[in-house]
Amino acid sequence: MDAIRHLHDLEIKIKPGEVGRLLGYGRDEMPDRVKVMLSEIEERAPEILEPKCAWRRLRRHDVSHSPYLHYVDEMALCLVTIGPKLEDELEKNKREGQLGRALVLDMYGSAAAESAADAANAVIEAELTEKGRYCSPRFSPGYACWDVKEQEWVLPALEADKLGVTLTEGFMMSPRKSITFAITLADSPVESRHEHSCGTCGMIDCLYKRDE
Repeated sequence: MDAIRHLHDLEIKIKPGEVGRLLGYGRDEMPDRVKVMLSEIEERAPEILEPKCAWRRLRRHDVSHSPYLHYVDEMALCLVTIGPKLEDELEKNKREGQLGRALVLDMYGSAAAESAADAANAVIEAELTEKGRYCSPRFSPGYACWDVKEQEWVLPALEADKLGVTLTEGFMMSPRKSITFAITLADSPVESRHEHSCGTCGMIDCLYKRDE
């Protein structure tokens, strides 16, 4: 496997209405009080978001132990986190009884983590495309048939501890607003297609499901 690379200063761009969607509001349905809370959180984003990323290229022999990835000839593996500050503030809001703000902050953190992952994916894909590789859409442990238990080898492979990310007994990452994903690489666009995406994933009620 290649050496680990790090990306800093990932640009987080949350789409208009994304936090509202995660909260369950339709277009233009968000109550004014929620808009005020969201606006306050957005103003504090530079203080509570610390996006970091580690990624590396792996070959088939590096992932041959994985029941899901053993067929992959080459891939990029990535970890993105927005750090612990947002979650620390979220827990503080809960302790103070500000449950509404805690919920909005939680959904904002989820949207921010996804945005950071999209930003990292774009940087990685641009570099690999320039080198003549075709990239699949990103996909993560816990979705489709990739068992979340494989986080046990994914995080050490990316030296997650150096980004402050650890794994719980239930295979969840801490800080929670962290994302691991993979991109398969190939010599042609057809070979780069990955069979699993939002269109084929079996998770019916996923908050992060995207239209394809």
